[in-house]
Amino acid sequence: MRIRVNPTRMQLLRLRRRLELARRGHKLLKDKLDGLVQRFFTLKKDYLELRDRLEPELAKIFGQAAFAYALSAPEVFATDVQQPTVSLDTTVRSIMGVRIPDYHLKVEGEPVFNDLLSSVELREAASGFSAILPELVRLAALSQSLRLVAGQIIETRRRVNALEYILIPELDRNARLIVMKLSEQERSSKVILLKLGG
Repeated sequence: MRIRVNPTRMQLLRLRRRLELARRGHKLLKDKLDGLVQRFFTLKKDYLELRDRLEPELAKIFGQAAFAYALSAPEVFATDVQQPTVSLDTTVRSIMGVRIPDYHLKVEGEPVFNDLLSSVELREAASGFSAILPELVRLAALSQSLRLVAGQIIETRRRVNALEYILIPELDRNARLIVMKLSEQERSSKVILLKLGG
């Protein structure tokens, strides 16, 4: 990215101000990037711990559900089952400028099955899934948070690199170029004055 500038003292002052601003912005973005990376690893640790804890429980519940489906009569799944009332509240919090969702699940009641048709395994699977559902919602929130923070890390890293490797070197090069041109003009003015005076 070439910045075309006129070699004047005003332009040199503008370039130096822009260079100082770019360096301060680079430092702030670098600090933000470090904070985001640190927060990302904390979220990742929480996500992996929760996922590792939930996977065996889910496998057990799905196994019970498959076993219950095999043992139960088809009429069990055709009849209406009274479902619990479920609502999901979403709040948003900010982590270093990244809007992260928090999900809060409210479950009222338990699924009610026809006692004559449903098996014990089906009831166990349903109650196990009801018990694990809030943790699954928390896992989904952590997953979404990881995605959003990772996207912000990539964007911030791009900006830091653009400042560090493109804009700051170009501004610095142009400022040095203007200083060289101004000193050259000053020397040529002195030579002209010496020739005129001498």
